[in-house]
Amino acid sequence: MLEIKKTAVSLDEEELMQLEQIITDQNEDEALKFLKKAVYDQIVRLQTQCLKSHLDTSGSPVDKFKESRNNK
Repeated sequence: MLEIKKTAVSLDEEELMQLEQIITDQNEDEALKFLKKAVYDQIVRLQTQCLKSHLDTSGSPVDKFKESRNNK
């Protein structure tokens, strides 16, 4: 799931030409494919490469505590 925050996306020359062609042709199917490939996937990749704080946790701290106690 994406973090909802301001994000910058860069497009290379080929992607810009593809975007121009999609806009010119008004091709909705290709537009959706382009958004998925060039924009969404890039954002996912960028967000998964970011460093996370040691305070960021996933899951319930209570469940983690219970699990650690059960493993002893």
